[in-house]
Amino acid sequence: MKVGPSRPPWAGWQRPLGLAIAGGLFMVVAAMIFTLVAYSPSRTALTVSGTPSPSSATVSPTPVAGSPAPSEGPTTTVSPTPFADCSMPSRSGAIRTEPLGDNFRMVVGVPDGWTRKPVGATETKLVLMDGPSRYKNLPTTIDVLSLIGYFPNQSPRDLAPLFYGPSVHPDVPSIDLVGTVSDCQVQGVPAAAFQYVQGVRSGYLVLFLHDNYLYGVRVQGLGGVDPLAIRDAKQVLGSIAWTVTTPPVR
Repeated sequence: MKVGPSRPPWAGWQRPLGLAIAGGLFMVVAAMIFTLVAYSPSRTALTVSGTPSPSSATVSPTPVAGSPAPSEGPTTTVSPTPFADCSMPSRSGAIRTEPLGDNFRMVVGVPDGWTRKPVGATETKLVLMDGPSRYKNLPTTIDVLSLIGYFPNQSPRDLAPLFYGPSVHPDVPSIDLVGTVSDCQVQGVPAAAFQYVQGVRSGYLVLFLHDNYLYGVRVQGLGGVDPLAIRDAKQVLGSIAWTVTTPPVR
């Protein structure tokens, strides 16, 4: 992927001194890839409930007759920081993955009831899971992400603004921050989490670093996220194990 000479609109924050130019290019590429892979346009016309739930707006599908009706984006309200604690122990019934394709050959548990799907052509997505049919806000997905970049001098909170803001692609909606970025931990490691809306989909992204390499877990649904899916995403974060303990030579 070629990166233009200008920085994306959402990257207006000041970077700490000493950050390498190559790292900056990685950050731009990571944000662009994340924006593209995060968005899956809905093929169902939506009506938005007049009374949103405390955690998110409620949307219900309506039949489409003839030409598809225009979609109205959900109005998501600020949630009471469901990711204040970003990970929890994996429950029985989770199916462990094979060592994945990142630098540290991560292994995660796919929660009971979730279906693993092919990730397709991607530079960042390690695992894609589809939520159980009994959950609300379907389709609901959890993505495990190995994001591009090496960040020895930054925290997950510093990096969070890369992953929301105006879209540079006319066919891809902007990622709008809902509320504020919050600090949390993933198995004792500092992390950052935030809620967002992108078109008709809404979700949460948790970012954390492992040996200065950036990772993320994203859970999102149609117009909101079922609290059970949030719980399951925390279990995915709590299930992470590394089968390679030595970082790559730089």
